[in-house]
Amino acid sequence: MTEISPDERRDYYRIQDTVGLKYSVCTSQNSIPNEEQFAAEMPDEYLLINHLSNIDMDTSTLLHGIGDVSPDIARYLKIINAKIDAVARHVVTIGITDDIVHQQVILSAGGLSFMTEEIIPLDSIVRMSMILYPSCSGILTYGKVVRCDKMEITSPQKYDTAIEYTLINEADRDNLVRHVLQLQSNYLRKNIS
Repeated sequence: MTEISPDERRDYYRIQDTVGLKYSVCTSQNSIPNEEQFAAEMPDEYLLINHLSNIDMDTSTLLHGIGDVSPDIARYLKIINAKIDAVARHVVTIGITDDIVHQQVILSAGGLSFMTEEIIPLDSIVRMSMILYPSCSGILTYGKVVRCDKMEITSPQKYDTAIEYTLINEADRDNLVRHVLQLQSNYLRKNIS
């Protein structure tokens, strides 16, 4: 887990995305858990999909090598992997989507901004659960509110709220970086063609 200094906050690319999001404002500054408590809070569904994602990254080079020797076996293994991913995503979404809301956000590995219907005071601590699509990767993080501005001409009234992560697993931050880079790559490919 890492903490981000204010100087590092702008060191990450940002992109607009739709994520599954659930957030709650913590009642006191003492609400941030220690490392052991934070690890215990991680939903099993997040651990499962993140573990499978890490296995995919670890085996991708091996799968490419198999493809060079036997393309049919490589295709078969990719199909089996797709089946496992589909079942895992289904299990994950059943277990966690009750309280998750699809939300437009500006996303980075340093924080996110989104619209809220409530004013959240600056420096408030917020606990967030996010699902990144289409991978269904789950991220649990705590953050500090760095902006909460009233939006003009919105009904009901909305607030542009920005949160800087203050507690996040390093693997989840890496996952966010990969997710943002993948979205940017897809966006550039789509605009070029």
